[in-house]
Amino acid sequence: MEAEKVEDRVVATCLTPSKLRSHDIDKKVLKLTKRIIGTLTRAFANQHNIAQRKRNFHEDMDDNEINAVNSLPQLDCGVFPKSYMDTCSCCPREIFDKHNVDTINNYRNIVLKEDDCCKNHWSRKERYQKIKTKVGRAIKRHKIFLIRGELPKLKEALEKRGWVQKYEATKTRTLPYGSVASLEARSLGDLTQLDGSLNEKAVIFALLRHKSPDFIWDCRNDFVDWHRGLSSNTILNRYQKPSVYTSKLGMAHLLEEAHWLYEKDVSSVLFPRSYNLSREPKAFLEDFRLTAVAGLLKWFVERMQDEPSLSESEHRSIPMSRLEFAIKRCEEFIACENHQNIDEDFVTEFSEEEWNSFLDDYTAAVHEGAEIETNTEKSREQLQKYFDAANATLTKLKEVDPQYELNGMRNMWILKPSELCCGTGISISHSLKDIFRKIKSRPKDYFIVQKYIERPLLIYDTKFDIRVWYLVTNTFPLTIWIFKEGLLRFSSKPYTFSTYHEAIHICNTAIQEKYDEERRRRRKRGISEEVVKSIRDQGWDCEKLNEYLKQTGHEGDPYYEQIYSKMSEAIVLTMLASQEHMDRRRCSFELYGADFVVMEDLSVWLIEINTNPRMHPPSSRITKRLYSNVLESLVKVIMDVPMNPAAETGGFTLVYKQNIPDFRPYLGPCLFVFGKSITLQEHPRKQEKRKKCGSGWTKQQQQQMRAWTAPPMIPRLREPKIVDFIDYLNTARCTAAN
Repeated sequence: MEAEKVEDRVVATCLTPSKLRSHDIDKKVLKLTKRIIGTLTRAFANQHNIAQRKRNFHEDMDDNEINAVNSLPQLDCGVFPKSYMDTCSCCPREIFDKHNVDTINNYRNIVLKEDDCCKNHWSRKERYQKIKTKVGRAIKRHKIFLIRGELPKLKEALEKRGWVQKYEATKTRTLPYGSVASLEARSLGDLTQLDGSLNEKAVIFALLRHKSPDFIWDCRNDFVDWHRGLSSNTILNRYQKPSVYTSKLGMAHLLEEAHWLYEKDVSSVLFPRSYNLSREPKAFLEDFRLTAVAGLLKWFVERMQDEPSLSESEHRSIPMSRLEFAIKRCEEFIACENHQNIDEDFVTEFSEEEWNSFLDDYTAAVHEGAEIETNTEKSREQLQKYFDAANATLTKLKEVDPQYELNGMRNMWILKPSELCCGTGISISHSLKDIFRKIKSRPKDYFIVQKYIERPLLIYDTKFDIRVWYLVTNTFPLTIWIFKEGLLRFSSKPYTFSTYHEAIHICNTAIQEKYDEERRRRRKRGISEEVVKSIRDQGWDCEKLNEYLKQTGHEGDPYYEQIYSKMSEAIVLTMLASQEHMDRRRCSFELYGADFVVMEDLSVWLIEINTNPRMHPPSSRITKRLYSNVLESLVKVIMDVPMNPAAETGGFTLVYKQNIPDFRPYLGPCLFVFGKSITLQEHPRKQEKRKKCGSGWTKQQQQQMRAWTAPPMIPRLREPKIVDFIDYLNTARCTAAN
């Protein structure tokens, strides 16, 4: 019927009686035209009906899904109409005629118990319907998120986009998600609060108790693995087992061979040498001794430049022979680095007693104020010879030791628990006995010993480090986004070597917050020594650091051109070294926090990489702003860029996207060979044998038969063609670019 009405309307519009008279159209043509229009109209109507049925089917499926997920019988009853005034106790009884006796009795009990008639209950019902509608819309659009921890800024950023938060029971928050059904949440309270209003969290929990989230952010530091039953389409903020490359021991192990991944202006890293003393004590012992030897020479040269006569000290003196010992040990190291010991082993072996005696004298000179013995005039003349020899030796040592400037002269080492965070358990020491004592007091693989950076860049005599956030959205091809503005983390007290207190040498936010609270309490008590604000209270950011470096003589934009670029390269190389250990799940990403220390020469040193970096609570106005910007920008990258590559990304910048060639050879050996297979050539048959052959095949038939049975006649290549793999990749890149 609908099709016929449309048909008549179309014909009536196209062929009016006036047009028929003016054009004198034949009746047969008119009838044929009407039939064609009718056929087209019916076909269009059928397609429209099919499409409508499909839409109705999908809507019914969505509704069925929502009805299966959302089920609160105590709030889904149909007693209450549009307004609470329609169901007051003075209303006609006919309102209840459509409902069963149990529903009516329940309603009357509610009315009798409440002072304001059914107004409170009706408002609760109205609020419930709004919550249910919001949840249903989020389910349809796959916008249910779960945060296992506290991240208010992330929650706000997602809720602005129409996402709804799913809540968990207390018992299941510490377990891998999906391993245990979370059907009860007594910690969230009852559906109805004491004032009669709805508990929105409890309602949403009940509505979503059977619904899996579409996005999960896990803030746990002890994260290990996801449950296998988790959907592959669920967005996760973590890769599995990140401690393989983010733990301090794991990262140090990976960066030992990271120089193979170096690429100019793309990937490079400076990382203080580190040791696992439970597995490589001998290597650390040799390094410690060599650093002490070079440190004594640096101390001696510095003292001679300040006071050429080296006045007598109140402390004990050390023999001048220690200088000769140090010079010879450094010369032996330089010769080994220049491969002069290949033909002859000329390294002198010393006993433990001799080394311990030297280390005691070294500690007395560098850390306790002792001087070199200069009792006679001849010994004073000898000092100048040692000064010249020490200068020449240190110049050569600087050429072969890439961490010469990092070493300093005090031989300080920092001990860090490999798996802990927030500065927990960190200590600094220059005593070999103290370091080994601490290592033995802990389980195996607990500590990592790292060379301490003794000459960091100071701002008004205060040490600082830089926290840089970066985001990995894909592990193959590796895709890295870096938040351009870093966080400057300052110490609470001026930098000094007189003590190794954590308030001076460890810039971790969790550590420094303890002393901020102490300073606030002292100010309240009126202690004048803490009235002056420290640089930590002045709100320094990267732009202010850039201006400070300009004022101190650096050209251009030193932070953005020198410091930031080197931090980006270090992050790229570290993640390339970690790539084979990273999970390749399609819907996973991870936010990391990389910590860097800048030295006086503006060289940038990577200290550690943190998975699950602290994003709440903020400790200052700077962190409050940065935490919010990082999380809002992260949501843009995760949600918008996959749909629109040109979408806005906030403060994140794409710094690296791996180029994967089409041809992926086996990379086990370092040799790649191109060539052709070797084929055997058939010996020519003698004419006599061919004549004796009683075959009935003709020559053409024999050739055709041979083409099916024999290998092709390709001459053997005497020499294989060898192609360098790096040259091959460069050629492939140039071809792809063209």
